[in-house]
Amino acid sequence: MTRIACRLGLLLALACNGAMAQIDAKALTERAEAAFRTGDLIVAMGLLRQAADAGHGPAQSRLADMLDAAEQDAEAVVWYRKAAAQNDAHGEYGLGRMLAHGEGVARDPVEAVRWYRLAAEKNHVFAIEALARAHRSGDLGIERNLAEADRLEQRAKTLRDAAKKP
Repeated sequence: MTRIACRLGLLLALACNGAMAQIDAKALTERAEAAFRTGDLIVAMGLLRQAADAGHGPAQSRLADMLDAAEQDAEAVVWYRKAAAQNDAHGEYGLGRMLAHGEGVARDPVEAVRWYRLAAEKNHVFAIEALARAHRSGDLGIERNLAEADRLEQRAKTLRDAAKKP
């Protein structure tokens, strides 16, 4: 009985450590965003890297955004992929955008649309707008469909309006 109790205690401790790591990563991400808002990009990047290395999807996609803005596209793709693998909508959208434009990775319109759709299913407004543009223009291998473009644009507008309400 003691051996079982010890193993159970060890498993519980490991589970708690994993939960604490996620909490810490979330706190690091929040601190990074605060640093970013004050213009301290160096601190923001350092905190985001710590949270991203801890496996926090939102930190991974935000770090990828910053790397993309700094034209470090190949590394941005790595972080977008990690976030997308965790079903992070912004990571899915970011990876789709990189694939759509061939930034840091070979251009792959079909795969870009797949990632955009996954993010759009989670109501990611930018992904919905990207799909609307593709339907309007016939880009990314999507057949031109103005009615679908209008529907998607309205969906994005509705989501934006809802986000503005207190």
